[in-house]
Amino acid sequence: MSTVVVTGMAGSLGTRVAARLLARPDVERVVGVDLVPFGGGDPKLDARVIDLAARPGPGDRELEAVMEGATSVIHMAWRVPDARNPAVGDGSGADPNLRALRRVLDAAARAGVGSVIHLSSATVYGAWPDNKIPLTEDERIRPNPEFPFAVSKAEAERAVAEWADRHPSVAVAVLRPAVSVGSGDKPLYEALGITRSPRSGDGGRPVQYLHVDDLASAVLLVWERRLSGVFNVAPDAGISEDQARALAGGVARIAVPERLAPVVSSLAWRLWRKGVPLEARAYAAHPWVVAPDRLKAAGWQPGYSSEEALVATDERLHWDDLPPGRRQNYNLLIALAVLAAGGTGIGVAVEAWRRRRRPTV
Repeated sequence: MSTVVVTGMAGSLGTRVAARLLARPDVERVVGVDLVPFGGGDPKLDARVIDLAARPGPGDRELEAVMEGATSVIHMAWRVPDARNPAVGDGSGADPNLRALRRVLDAAARAGVGSVIHLSSATVYGAWPDNKIPLTEDERIRPNPEFPFAVSKAEAERAVAEWADRHPSVAVAVLRPAVSVGSGDKPLYEALGITRSPRSGDGGRPVQYLHVDDLASAVLLVWERRLSGVFNVAPDAGISEDQARALAGGVARIAVPERLAPVVSSLAWRLWRKGVPLEARAYAAHPWVVAPDRLKAAGWQPGYSSEEALVATDERLHWDDLPPGRRQNYNLLIALAVLAAGGTGIGVAVEAWRRRRRPTV
């Protein structure tokens, strides 16, 4: 019988993973850990509210108690800044996500667990013009340095790899999922979904979308088979950017000249991606699709393709759903691109956009 510790339990992925574990007769207990309270009702679920990123202190003893008797740890807790919570640090300069990871790994080692799964991200490969299509797990990780989320995920992977080297008897797996959709937790989708801003180039850049249910099934398969190593998680090799835009409602079907892309993209991000860091723009411009062959060879079968996962995602903005003022903003962006392409009138277009954005008294 297994006792599994699941961190990040309150999130959409955490609840899905826990539900699958609780339904298994060979799982005796699931210990869910999260920063915020979460409900349950299953007698096999032990819900714990713990700040894993807290500094060393009494909380360490609580974490030790959580790990007592655990056979596996699935670490998915990750604090992501957004418009409501723009910072995740404590002012010390230390990354709270890395501190939480190290605390979990230390406690897991003392408890003598047999397997550890760490949820990373495909963003660790970076979004670069020279990326291979698709990227395999053998490619080196080189996150874009201006995107803190990807940089932290890469540092976390290094910490896990070092820990695995010191604990060779433990099955340690790292999952690198593509952009996940299909749940209410969409900070990465909103940042990198690319369906709401003017594109550059010919629209053929491949993009991927992974349904959160498929990500949960991937976690379960890796846990069940005690797999070790790094695994990309994506349903397929991706679809074209234009296909994704069409499926998302055609908000941004108009291409702009390549030389104007940085200007128009910056304005578009300010209009449609409030709360999303501008530092992530490279991931909406360059390819970073991953090859899921290794995980599929281990027996994983996704239930959704990239197209199906994107269609199943709720609350996407379609052009017809935009209020008239927002559509006018978009038209002004297009006018800016057209005028600039002709080499004249850019100052007039920028001033028109600014006036349109200025609140009225």
